[in-house]
Amino acid sequence: MLAQFSQKIRLFAGLVALAGCVSAAAQTTFPPLAGESPLSGPLPGDQVFPAVAVGTAGGYVVWQDNVTDGDGWGISALRLNNNLSGSQAPFRVNQTGAGNQENPRVGLLPGGGAVVVWQGGALGAQRIFARFLAADGTFASGDLMVNTYTGGEQINPNLAVLADGSVVVVWASSGQDGSLQGVFGQRLSATGAKLGAEFPVNQTTLLNQRTPSVAALSDGGFVVVWISEKRLGLDANSVDAFAIDAMARLYNSTGTATGDEFKLNSSSNACANPAVSAGMTGGFTVVWSQRDAANFETGWDIFTRSFDAVGLAGATDARVNSFTYGDQFSPRIQSVGADRMVVWTSLAQDGSREGVYGRLLDAAGQPSGAEFRVNTTTAGQQMHPAIGSDGVGRFLVVWTSYAADSRFDLFAQRYAISVALPQLPAPMVTALSQSRIAVSWPELAGYDLSGYGVYVDGSATPTLVTSNYHVISGLSAGTTHTVRLDYVLRDGRRPAQSVLATARTWGEDANFDGLPDDWQARYWGSDPTKWPSANEDSDGDGVSNLQEFLAGTDPTDGRSALRTRLADNGQGWRVHWDAQPGFVYLLQASTDLATWTNVGIARFAAGTNDSVLVTPAAGRSFYRIVRVR
Repeated sequence: MLAQFSQKIRLFAGLVALAGCVSAAAQTTFPPLAGESPLSGPLPGDQVFPAVAVGTAGGYVVWQDNVTDGDGWGISALRLNNNLSGSQAPFRVNQTGAGNQENPRVGLLPGGGAVVVWQGGALGAQRIFARFLAADGTFASGDLMVNTYTGGEQINPNLAVLADGSVVVVWASSGQDGSLQGVFGQRLSATGAKLGAEFPVNQTTLLNQRTPSVAALSDGGFVVVWISEKRLGLDANSVDAFAIDAMARLYNSTGTATGDEFKLNSSSNACANPAVSAGMTGGFTVVWSQRDAANFETGWDIFTRSFDAVGLAGATDARVNSFTYGDQFSPRIQSVGADRMVVWTSLAQDGSREGVYGRLLDAAGQPSGAEFRVNTTTAGQQMHPAIGSDGVGRFLVVWTSYAADSRFDLFAQRYAISVALPQLPAPMVTALSQSRIAVSWPELAGYDLSGYGVYVDGSATPTLVTSNYHVISGLSAGTTHTVRLDYVLRDGRRPAQSVLATARTWGEDANFDGLPDDWQARYWGSDPTKWPSANEDSDGDGVSNLQEFLAGTDPTDGRSALRTRLADNGQGWRVHWDAQPGFVYLLQASTDLATWTNVGIARFAAGTNDSVLVTPAAGRSFYRIVRVR
């Protein structure tokens, strides 16, 4: 069995490239939109190997997280809003927490949903799983096992969403094709149902066929690319010689291969880590890492080649990176119209171990303009880049960055044709009482802000605040109010106002029993004499009617309650709670039950439960869950 080539770290002082505008003569320019920013703020543990999918309305980032599920690696996700900033806190994707869940990929579905795939299970017997999300961000399925064959292990999944809304998932499977690893695929409906049988991709079966990538094509079909190992026989020294090439195969919309597998690279150098992006006219562009066997100092480089809709190459393969000392590896590629952006990890180029670099390709798929550094922070390691495109005018690059306290967090950089200031999404607004409404919104990452403007009920003059939370008070009971947002940069510029959001204050409590009359009427009818008191437990679930009101649960359904518990799972203490899908919650902590502070930011409930790792203060610590929306 051929071992995969390891990457060699070579540190070389003084080699530093400056980040700058991404441009090329006679080509669309994609300048950085604001600056590098943490994707979700500092999180406990390590966040590594991200993947991203975005559209004009936002998208998702997914990654491996060694804290999220309490046992080894799990899969976390963060929903992105229309300006490609994080919306609320990250959430756990995988239902099964035992063992390691790794190598996630994500795709956006027509209508606003999404699908996440990953490998999970015991080492040596991992399987491929998928989970679907609805347009509102809640889970539309549980963990679904994608592969049918369960011998050996199934690893390194990838996916593409096809023009008809179906999903194709590909992966490497051990022993299934009669040799070592082989590439297999499965089509799924937009709800996760299997469409047809699992199918083999590679025709060459001897040795390993591995690390597949897949892209949806404009004609409704798809292309799969992978690495193929072949034995060539004995060389002049009677030593086994091998070829390690990048291969591809084309499929139509029904999952039927339209031809044989074919080689992508024109050289005989070893290849690794292919990635593929579709073009506008039915073709596709592939990037991969390639080893220069004749020059040890250049190591691995990034190469690209473009093909038409039937797999004919437009030109010979070309090296993408211009800095060639050491290793450049693990490329990713996405397209905006006829333009493509390639990103990769480069050793020693930014002066401190790994850095993330990129370059544009022109309409012919050839490198255009200078390569550029993506990460602004250069200390330590910046690696594992992923790239998403909204298909219209923006790229989003996400990567893993070393933090000062010996952990890895995710950072992001946006690139856009237009440098117009992004508009904030509509805020979340919710009633706190008969006279107060709370307004909250995701922070705008990467910009130097003076503050946010909150416009209430059409006012032309905003209330300026420096946080992303504001309480409007002095309102009348049972009244509806509108809120819009904007922000002010330190240079005085402002964007257009956000889409408006509305909220209604609680109705009056005419009988002074501590509960809004309109809420009681919803569950117990319009006759106040039949309304139970606030302290009663009408459904016998151990939670009073007042607590059910505050939690947003149903006081007439014993299965609907906000229950919390604190448990030590070996990684530390976690606060768990039962959630209502679609609600937003905030964890708070106190040492005296009088003063409460927020633990992190608001968390959207994609499913029916959630948890947060906490660090109790010395002495006593108390925790509570507050329903924000």
